[in-house]
Amino acid sequence: MDIHSEKILNQQLDRAIRNLRLHQFETSILEKKEHVIPFLEAQIEQGSSVAVGGSMTLAECGVIDWLRTGHVSFIDRYQPGIDVNEAFRRGLSADVFLMSSNAVTLEGELVNTDGTGNRVSALIFGPKKVYVVVGINKLVFTREEAQERIRQKAAPMNCERLNRDTPCRLVGECVDCNVAQRICSANVVLSRSHIPGRIHILFVKEPLGY
Repeated sequence: MDIHSEKILNQQLDRAIRNLRLHQFETSILEKKEHVIPFLEAQIEQGSSVAVGGSMTLAECGVIDWLRTGHVSFIDRYQPGIDVNEAFRRGLSADVFLMSSNAVTLEGELVNTDGTGNRVSALIFGPKKVYVVVGINKLVFTREEAQERIRQKAAPMNCERLNRDTPCRLVGECVDCNVAQRICSANVVLSRSHIPGRIHILFVKEPLGY
């Protein structure tokens, strides 16, 4: 990143962080994705129960592999043969929940669209602590821009990744379908952390995920 781009990015991050903190979110900035695991390892008490929302960001940062090393009690939704819905339910009472966000607005809001709703449910209520790992590509100005980002980027890319039989895989953008394998069911804008500091947003100054 050149110095001019970084200056503008830092101005935008400062605005987002200022507003997030006004809304009772906790925030941190990490320079690289390699810093995510050391940060989480220092923050999450050994032996804590930890669950995750579906996230390319966490995978790209190596978080899923780290969770399997034994530092925590990982509720592994990806384990072969596991009852996924049961893992989702257990995740709602975990000590810690890890996820990304489809978008974060400069006004201090988290904007997400979910299929089953387990990710947004855990974000809103349940786990004692939530860490939201966000690449700079998820930073947007408004709710409207966040929704557009989800419709034109996150949803089609995730449908392709998950091999879903949806129209957006064919045309490259959301067409607001009503097919069986649609992944856009719950649309949630979280504008405030009801419990101060329960939700901690980790901004990584690199593009991550969809």
